[in-house]
Amino acid sequence: MAGMGMGTSTKKQKGGGKKNAGSGNSFDVAKACLKSEKVYDSLLKEQAKLQRDDDTENYQYITSEYMVTARIKPTSLKDINMPGASGVSDWVPVAQLCLKRHVEEPGFDVHIRDCQRVLTAVSYYCREINHLASLGSSIFKSIPRNAIEYGVEPIDSFYKFVYEDVIEGKNLDEKNDNAMTKLEARKVLELEEGCNDLNVIKSAYKRLTFKLHPDRFVGKSRTEEEIKQASTDFARVKLAYESLSSGLRGDAGSTNGGSSRRSWYESLGGRARTDFSGQLKLLPLEQAKGVFTSEKYEAAVAGLISDTVMAFVTRNQAASSK
Repeated sequence: MAGMGMGTSTKKQKGGGKKNAGSGNSFDVAKACLKSEKVYDSLLKEQAKLQRDDDTENYQYITSEYMVTARIKPTSLKDINMPGASGVSDWVPVAQLCLKRHVEEPGFDVHIRDCQRVLTAVSYYCREINHLASLGSSIFKSIPRNAIEYGVEPIDSFYKFVYEDVIEGKNLDEKNDNAMTKLEARKVLELEEGCNDLNVIKSAYKRLTFKLHPDRFVGKSRTEEEIKQASTDFARVKLAYESLSSGLRGDAGSTNGGSSRRSWYESLGGRARTDFSGQLKLLPLEQAKGVFTSEKYEAAVAGLISDTVMAFVTRNQAASSK
């Protein structure tokens, strides 16, 4: 099972999978995914053996893992009238990338969005990643490949700031399930129905967070129940603001271009989460192939279990509904 225990759901399609349009050579994407997942397992086993041997002084290569996310481009969302498209209007984890590099290789001390080896690997495997995304959620099958954009972050960052929060439900209580409709969010922020004015939303958010902030209860006569209720209300106000100000409705770009407003997915982890790339500007496939071959890349991608993918798709659909 590839990829940090997340699992894989790759299945070989009848008819040999997808083919490149206008090309004399067919590309069996399902077969390519199966092959890639075997390479992924092999790279991880090799790394695990080095760690078991504890031969750190002779380490020449490091194997790193990354979570690849996908979403429909905000500009394309407005043009695609398709049921369920809102489920991929914010970032959805769809695959994992495993990348082997030399310990002294330059270029890994930059932000992940500027790391050429990561960018090249995602560009090279874009067809496989798209196929794995469609296995995780059928919605991706109905969206043109050129209408989908990708992001990436180190696997440790994903587990710390995203997976534990959304999937395992840590940091959440019964009333804050990380999913809130826009209608409910407006009620929590005491806004008029249909309010979309960002300045008004911000003003309501600031007023209520000031009123409910835990620091205001220090040294004051309040029952334990009152303090607990205020803490719950404070968390709901924050969630309401994120639901109304995020890019879930396709009106905000990523942190790497377009609007400076962050989507719900990008806001997870707050300021402590700094390693998410936002939208990657992929290389043309042929260029990525050339670099991949000439520099002898050792990399692979693997799929996620469908339940993990659908947890984010379902959350996005719920948050985008009225």
